[in-house]
Amino acid sequence: MGTFAYITCPGVERYSFSAFHPLRPERVVLSQQLAQMMGVLNDSDFVQVSPASPELVSEVHSPGYVQTVRLLSEGRHVPGYQQFGFASGDNPPFRGMLEAALAVVGASVGAALAVMDGVQVAVNLAGGLHHARREEAAGFCIFNDPAVAIHVLKQKFRRIVYLDVDVHHGDGVQWLYYRDPQVLTISIHESGRFLFPGTGHPDEIGAGEARGTSANIEFGRYADDEIWWWAFQAVVPRLFQWFQPEVVVLQMGADPHFTDPLAHASLTTQGWLRAAQWVVEQGLPVVATGGGGYSLTAVPRMWTMALAVLKGVPVPNGIPPQFALYDEVKTLRDEQPPALPERLRETGWQFAEQAVLQLKSHLAPYVDWGEPHEEVGKADAEHSRDTANQ
Repeated sequence: MGTFAYITCPGVERYSFSAFHPLRPERVVLSQQLAQMMGVLNDSDFVQVSPASPELVSEVHSPGYVQTVRLLSEGRHVPGYQQFGFASGDNPPFRGMLEAALAVVGASVGAALAVMDGVQVAVNLAGGLHHARREEAAGFCIFNDPAVAIHVLKQKFRRIVYLDVDVHHGDGVQWLYYRDPQVLTISIHESGRFLFPGTGHPDEIGAGEARGTSANIEFGRYADDEIWWWAFQAVVPRLFQWFQPEVVVLQMGADPHFTDPLAHASLTTQGWLRAAQWVVEQGLPVVATGGGGYSLTAVPRMWTMALAVLKGVPVPNGIPPQFALYDEVKTLRDEQPPALPERLRETGWQFAEQAVLQLKSHLAPYVDWGEPHEEVGKADAEHSRDTANQ
């Protein structure tokens, strides 16, 4: 393997709750196809791995929960199965779900092992199922593949950053490592006041020896590129500087896009891409996963752009006519970003600024935020709009 690896595992395409469920395998299939059409992925990038073992998954999830998934996967009745999160329409049990979930985890574990072997960037677009908890499926997530990847990475790395840019709070990873000082979890997401899972507030900062190693950057409804990037810059670089991570696990949920049907953010493809660009600039090894994203016209474009950035290769803006969705989208970048009323933008700024202030206040006993003049200001974010649109 070279410096970049695109990890696949047989069976990930069977991770599908139903034909009408928002988490459709087509998101990954279309993204991979577009990336190949545009020369971002080639045959030498692909690395096939085996599914994760139930025993490995049981080191992060409880053995009893893994056994419940096994029984439900076989179509057997499990008394009290509702307590494990499968009563919801979000996570209806389906035949073969154990094998499909193990395949997703296997690809993320494969990415972690590749990085441990010296690959600079390893990607599993089918992963990023960040809501699953120790004994509970949640938010379309059966097993928490980023958490298992982190568990594996801990065999080599002492300080791991988990950075989650999904529009939903990365709650499952946070809670699984809430008391682990080796793992800093950072999530930038639409506030739980408005959106599932209802968590991810500024006062969730870790517990015990790990206090200070959980950071949640909230934004309100209709946050656009400038608001989102200002909040990111105001928090993330300082946390990296303070924590001094040795490796990054990047969850690349594409649902902050303005066309996503399950959230209220207003980001463009190029605005969202800034996070991946910034991570690459840090020069650290990266395990990257997919995540949420339910607009089929947005997700393939965003993940193709992210793959190009992570691999360090140029990519043209124009989408090839042979792409399945060419009639609906013809460029990777959003040429016409949404025009928000000034009232909504101002409300969005106020929400983000207050949330960042609260976060910094809660983390102040642990993190030196520097002098006030070092802060990234609103004017800087507005000025950066030209950069994003170049």
